[in-house]
Amino acid sequence: MARIPYPDPASQSDEVRDRLKRLGSLNVTRMMSHAEGVMTAYSKLGTQLLLRGTLDPVLRECVILRVGQLCRSDYEWYQHVSVARAVGMPEAMLDAIGEGRFADLPDDHRIAIGFAEEIHGDGAVSPATFAQGRARFSEAQLVELCILVGHYIMTAGFLRSFEIEAEDTPPLGASLRAKAD
Repeated sequence: MARIPYPDPASQSDEVRDRLKRLGSLNVTRMMSHAEGVMTAYSKLGTQLLLRGTLDPVLRECVILRVGQLCRSDYEWYQHVSVARAVGMPEAMLDAIGEGRFADLPDDHRIAIGFAEEIHGDGAVSPATFAQGRARFSEAQLVELCILVGHYIMTAGFLRSFEIEAEDTPPLGASLRAKAD
């Protein structure tokens, strides 16, 4: 159970109620809506990263799943396994990530996971890992990759600090699959 109650939708602005409805009223954004401006900005960045980013969606989900593992965020893992499946991540790749068998992943995915591990562990990407990324990704993708990692580290900290539980509704990937159909 969350550490504080979720806000009463009746007490929130029309804009926030509309945004929550469009986002599927995920518990993470519901809790964040205590700070309406923060929730709005957070959800805009999340939407940009998930739906309008330049990174390959499977690579993106590999990174998010690894961040979820590193940050011990069950909620992040639960939601993004569903998203990974929705964007076409093979089960063998999901299993490899879940079991820490990163050597089984394509080079680009391993490099991106290296970014996640180093940013999580040291707050920055090492020169060697950055050089590997520079050889594989555009400058825009390098920026997006670092922001993606930071966004999901922040999200995991928020989720765990407030002890936000997974929803009783289908995970996020189900709504992404519906939008794709």
